[in-house]
Amino acid sequence: MIRVLIVDDDKLARKGLISIMPWSEHGMQVAGEAANGAKALEFLDQHAVDLMFVDISMPVMSGIELIQAARIKHPSLRSVMLTFHEDFETVQAAYRLGVLDYISKVRLELEDDEQILNRIRYKLADEFPQHIAKTESTTTVFVQNDMVEDENSFQNDEQWHKLEQDWRSLYWLYNDAVFQSLCTQTIESNRSVRRLEGLFMRVISQVEIAAQLDTGFWSEIDDIRSAVEWIRRYRILIYSQVTKSTDLTKTMICMLKAVVFIHQHTAETLHAEDVAEHVSMSRSYFCQCFKKLTGSTFNDFLRQERIRAAERLLRETNRPVTWIANAVGYGDSKYFSQIFHEQTRLLPSEFRAQFHSIGRFDH
Repeated sequence: MIRVLIVDDDKLARKGLISIMPWSEHGMQVAGEAANGAKALEFLDQHAVDLMFVDISMPVMSGIELIQAARIKHPSLRSVMLTFHEDFETVQAAYRLGVLDYISKVRLELEDDEQILNRIRYKLADEFPQHIAKTESTTTVFVQNDMVEDENSFQNDEQWHKLEQDWRSLYWLYNDAVFQSLCTQTIESNRSVRRLEGLFMRVISQVEIAAQLDTGFWSEIDDIRSAVEWIRRYRILIYSQVTKSTDLTKTMICMLKAVVFIHQHTAETLHAEDVAEHVSMSRSYFCQCFKKLTGSTFNDFLRQERIRAAERLLRETNRPVTWIANAVGYGDSKYFSQIFHEQTRLLPSEFRAQFHSIGRFDH
């Protein structure tokens, strides 16, 4: 059984949470309760606990302070945040500490208790698969914000887990094609708004910690499409801030600046040493960092960006293939056609024909 500690300064809130949640049905057992952070730490010293439900706003010690202190002495302990105030900064700070989930007290009565505990159990199982088995049932249908989420949709939870990992890898931050693919997969996943909200908050916390940026960007998320549009606008904002930044001490900022530089010089002869010099790095260190953060080698990334630029020009203009080849950095149109075919399995003229009537343009 997963041993749970409830920490809230409101006695009625504690008792209510203990009584209404179907703990045992999800392999959980309430091991105890505490009225503040100090008493919670005392309990943790004397009892084994796997999971804490923690109210963020408490006297003596706040929920954030409790989570910080508890993780030092009990590194395997995980927490769920309880809050009346769903402000972005508080939720983001909690996710930075490794909080599994957050529960709004305001919306608690509107949410399905089964959904809450099932969601938390799945997240625990992702972190500790050797200790916690996922629930047998995969056909439970949850209702969240007037939207039905079927746990069998998107085929299975392994695919959702992979999608989460792909978001957390942050390759999408650098690569437009990866980002567009993840957006499409996310919309098709048909997951609840709460799950996406939690995932995206974790993701942007990773970005802002690594780059030491504080965008303060937040807006209401009503459905999957608005969540995807939110992360799209966040990505644009990050690039805007990075472009203005003069700080070259953060590797992430340097790599984002490198991507901007590549986009700006796609049509020119471009080598890794040129970009490395732009971000004040040695060529070898730049190539090492670039591969680690973007998931692609410099040459592969540059080739992909040139082909994507060529695709746009083929769709949007009637310029000859020779002109387009030069516009994306290939002086030899035959070589360009070869590379284009390797990347897309189509010749440039064949690609254009998919969007325009054959014979409309002079190839």
